[in-house]
Amino acid sequence: MKTTFISTFSLADSSRRNIMSQSNQVNKLSVELSSGRKFDVGLDLGTKTGESVALRSEFHFLHGIIDTNALTASRLDASQAAMSDMLTDAQDFLASLVALQQNPASADILDTDATGNLGLLTSRLNTQLNGSYLFAGINTDQQPIADYADPASANKVAADAAFLAEFGFTQSDPNVATITPAAMSAYLTGNFETMFQDPVWGTTWSSASDTPTTSRIAANESVSSSVSANEEAFRELAQVYTMMSDLGNADLGQDAFKVVIDTATEKLGSAIGKLTSEMGKLGTVQQQVHLASERLTVQTDILNVRVNDLETVNLEETSVRLNTALTQLETTYAVTSKMQGMSLLNYI
Repeated sequence: MKTTFISTFSLADSSRRNIMSQSNQVNKLSVELSSGRKFDVGLDLGTKTGESVALRSEFHFLHGIIDTNALTASRLDASQAAMSDMLTDAQDFLASLVALQQNPASADILDTDATGNLGLLTSRLNTQLNGSYLFAGINTDQQPIADYADPASANKVAADAAFLAEFGFTQSDPNVATITPAAMSAYLTGNFETMFQDPVWGTTWSSASDTPTTSRIAANESVSSSVSANEEAFRELAQVYTMMSDLGNADLGQDAFKVVIDTATEKLGSAIGKLTSEMGKLGTVQQQVHLASERLTVQTDILNVRVNDLETVNLEETSVRLNTALTQLETTYAVTSKMQGMSLLNYI
């Protein structure tokens, strides 16, 4: 026969352990009911825990790409808007060139328009978004285009020096009227055009990189997500506006002025075509980003459903279990309270 010793202490300790266990159960069920997720995923899932962790990792990775795609889309939209403004200005200026090219008196009007357009071109190529220059290529922390309106700017200094070296006087000198059509044509296709080609362009006009920024838009897909200010379209626009604003055109003879107008018209037509092409390329990238984000959204939705299947709890069932656990805890408290008033000493 086996005898088990019973004491007041053992009874009290048993009650204490029951209360602690039931309190932990209530706390666990309360957390599950409020969060909708298993209290201890690893404990509840067991061997399926690895699957849950892998699914969550994939979900966060793809969701991160969706977030960066939104930023990429914003940059592309801003770039497209800037180029659309450039295109509108160029088309309007081309219309003015065609309409006024037979009238030397139009030089002052074209000068004002060209000066304004050059300033707008510079401003748009120096567009920033979230602290990054959109047209700087991978040099996103550097302002890509120098301000020609600043007399001390490298591009303005180079243009003045080139004109002086070519003709022996400045653009504001009355001797501008003596420039022959042949001399002007030679300058425009020679030293003047050289300023908008490499390497001079990169040392006086632009700090942009030829390499565009690259963005990952899907797990295995990346795209070039910017346009560099060094593209030929922007160089030709800068060339036309400089040509029409800073060659002393108001003092040129009619034949020399016609050479400038004809050259500017041809160059501007070329720039408009190339700018339209760049906008088309960027539009293709915008579509790629949009479609990639749609595909990623579908994938993350599927992953989210599977994670929820593994980790979420049945709220109705959890609510019933919580109510049952609370009832049991209250009962245990009541029983314990009565037992605390009992003592074996009462029976000795």
